[in-house]
Amino acid sequence: MLRLRFHRLTVEISYPLAAMMTAVILYDNSLSVVCCLMAVAVHESGHLIMLHRFGCMPERIRLTLFDIAIMDRSKALRGIRQELWVVLAGVAANIIVMAAVFPLMYFYHFRWAQQLFNADLTLALFNILPVNTLDGGQALGLILSSKLDIRTSLLIQDIVSLIIIIPLTAAGFLLLVSTRYNFSLLLTAVYLLALLLIKQPHIRKASKKRRKKRHGI
Repeated sequence: MLRLRFHRLTVEISYPLAAMMTAVILYDNSLSVVCCLMAVAVHESGHLIMLHRFGCMPERIRLTLFDIAIMDRSKALRGIRQELWVVLAGVAANIIVMAAVFPLMYFYHFRWAQQLFNADLTLALFNILPVNTLDGGQALGLILSSKLDIRTSLLIQDIVSLIIIIPLTAAGFLLLVSTRYNFSLLLTAVYLLALLLIKQPHIRKASKKRRKKRHGI
């Protein structure tokens, strides 16, 4: 891991990700991948800005090829309303950038503006899905946990996640069969399912811990 220190914040970047980013900068003449990386940076910056707004900046951020993890120890201590703001701030940041570049795309037809708009739109729509590992799923979990007991809340989250992922997987498979080359949707669905299976035990443990702290247990 490459480690960069910014005051109290440590940013860890995996070597494969660092190599990929270097290759993109050197060889991506279309700027499409660069725009995707910019959209991701905007999204994560939204979360960080909101965390700073509430005075609880994380100590460490880990970036790998397949995941971005913000190590936030104060998460369990924030109220549900504040946590909702933090969770949805990434999507909000993408929407703000879309609004900013839309005139440049619509009136001046700048290609980079179109690419950046599409990248932010795709990332915002992807993250707002009510799947446990995504921002939309986390927001759903926060709302449910404020109304229901832990077990019922987690059960509903699992059901909703599968309701989204299963049709998405089927649609991705049909798209691959019909086009014989476009596997992006199927890959996205498999990625979501893998994240759900890998992170589910951690999500359950964290949810129970937050609920206990909020109730002073």
